[in-house]
Amino acid sequence: MSISPEEKKYLVEQIENLTSPRPLFYLKFCSCEKFAEDVCNGDLYGNTAKFFRQREIDTGERGQGDQFELLLSIQTENITAIDNETGNVVFTAPKGVFKVQFKDDDLIPIVSFVGIPLGDMEIIDADEAHADFKFPFTDDEYKTMTERFGKYCVILGAREVESRIASHCNHLGCDYIFDKVEYCDQNRIDRMQTFNKSAKERFLYKNSDLNYQREYRLALGIEIPGDHFIRIGKFNTAKVLESDVLRNLMFSINYTSYPIENK
Repeated sequence: MSISPEEKKYLVEQIENLTSPRPLFYLKFCSCEKFAEDVCNGDLYGNTAKFFRQREIDTGERGQGDQFELLLSIQTENITAIDNETGNVVFTAPKGVFKVQFKDDDLIPIVSFVGIPLGDMEIIDADEAHADFKFPFTDDEYKTMTERFGKYCVILGAREVESRIASHCNHLGCDYIFDKVEYCDQNRIDRMQTFNKSAKERFLYKNSDLNYQREYRLALGIEIPGDHFIRIGKFNTAKVLESDVLRNLMFSINYTSYPIENK
């Protein structure tokens, strides 16, 4: 069926009022069945920002590798250092690149998921009793996901994932952040401010060219375990599929609707 952007927005808003504006499920891609089984068991393999930076440097592969991971690289016209008391110029530097990173960030485990909020899904059918959705990926994106991220995909119920993460971090007594990655320019002001304030939201920024990843990122305020696994307990909602099957999936949401009075 054909549905206008305004109709889709209204429909999604009504459904999200009952569910959540966050994704209804998360995807975790794996290169083999063994790794998919680990995810189902709640054994989430993490890596550090340093690993991802070094991967692109060593292999030239951008995607799983990212030389700008947790690194703020600011293009400057010039830099002037001024004595705050006297107002005297201490030194100046010409146009260049000013890089900022936190050493301890390279100890923190990062786990990545793919998340698709309902508003980003494609509606293929809808009426007063149900709406059918499918993933918004293009053919090229499906190909890229399979080649770069793995032949297998684990689908996880979002509310269970979020609940288990919160419970695990509460048990450890550690801070964490788990949210949508913002893809933007390095010099965007809010991105620079998170580094300036040492805010944990700095973990949620990546460069614009990686926006096809649609990443939801988990970062925990602990040192990465020796075996790299964050063990949060077996998932009841996990389902393993071959990644190619995702293009054929349809998600149907049933509901009861009522006419607006006097309309």
